[in-house]
Parts: sequence; structure tokens; C-alpha cells
Amino acid sequence: MTVISHDSESRTLVQGCARKGCHSRDIRYTGASLSQLASLTSISSHCEQFIKYECHNSVLLYNNNPYGWWVSRNSAKMTYWGGASVSGKCACGMTNSCANPSYGCNCDKNDNVWRKDSGLLTDKAHLPVKQLRFGDTGSHEQGYHTLG
Repeated sequence: MTVISHDSESRTLVQGCARKGCHSRDIRYTGASLSQLASLTSISSHCEQFIKYECHNSVLLYNNNPYGWWVSRNSAKMTYWGGASVSGKCACGMTNSCANPSYGCNCDKNDNVWRKDSGLLTDKAHLPVKQLRFGDTGSHEQGYHTLG
């Protein structure tokens, strides 16, 4: 097993950013370039990266109209969240167990309750995560992101 560290492993506050994706966090990996990490993932039998968003009145992938997303190593905008493989979905959306079953993520309920969406990203073709983007954290809205 190989574990690669980065500068964004701590729980990080997102607030004061209402537009889609206006909060941006570039991920800087320790001791390896993205090219080296791409080579490592291609020869590995399995790769995974944990991702979590905790939300309070803040949506994530709202009806496949994303306010938050992650960016793949090839700079592609990825509009699914950990534990899912379908655009516009989080883990709970894959099992129809979200806080509001009409949405694909717990955060998309967009209410005055702390909620979270989390899980593992496992598609080797897109890992590692290069950047995190979030929005819908204007007044009275906030979130926290964590990337493993």
C-alpha cells in the first residue's frame, strides 16, 4: 500500500462564496508530481481517495446543476461525489437514501440542518483529485470540505 499526502487533508471552512464553484482549493501533493501520481495509479490494482462535504444551507450537486465539484488530474470537472459513479449523485443518491429522496445528495436538501456527503472516489482514470470547487456559501450558508 502506498499513501500520498497533500496540503488539504484538514477540514476546511467554505463560506462567503455564493456563485457556483467560486471557492477553489488547489491540491498540492507531497513528494510527487501529478504526472508521477498518474503513473502510480495506472500501475496500481486499486486506488481510492476519500472526499467529504459538510453543509449547512449549502447545496452540492443540486439536480445535476452543480455548485460544488472536484477536478480530475486531467482537469475534467467531475460532478459526482464519493461513493457514486453517476453524474449529479452522491453515495446516498446511489442507494436512494438521501435526506430528500428527490435529490442525489444529502446537502441538496438545502435546509438549516448540518448534513454531509462523503465516500470514496475509486476511478483510477481520474485520480488523484487536482482541485476542489464549492459555491452556495453566501450569507447564512457554509460548508466544510475534507479530502483524504
